[in-house]
Amino acid sequence: MKTIHQLFKDRLIDELNYQGISKIEFAERVGISINTLNMYLYRGSIPAADVAVKMAQVLNTTTEYLITGNDEKNNIKSSNSKSDWQKKEINIIMDRLSSQQIELFLELTRTFKKILDTNK
Repeated sequence: MKTIHQLFKDRLIDELNYQGISKIEFAERVGISINTLNMYLYRGSIPAADVAVKMAQVLNTTTEYLITGNDEKNNIKSSNSKSDWQKKEINIIMDRLSSQQIELFLELTRTFKKILDTNK
């Protein structure tokens, strides 16, 4: 069974890969050295609370998700399934849209669903 350190490390690596953020860029954005980041990635260290919060902000997720795998904000439980990543990506996109853009997105999505339902 994996320890909390291993799970944190795995989620951090997954998020960096998924979002296409290099280790150097991530370390700079968080305000830590690459050596410190490597401690979290390869030595099983867990960051202090303030660093974990900054990491979560840079990755647009929660500290709870990074540490426990649960993300109540986006209602996502830790999983390696592709659909969970897709749902998370949709949530990230939606968080960045204006109200008008969300309405257009929903209209497009509803139209797409109608087309799919018609072709069944």
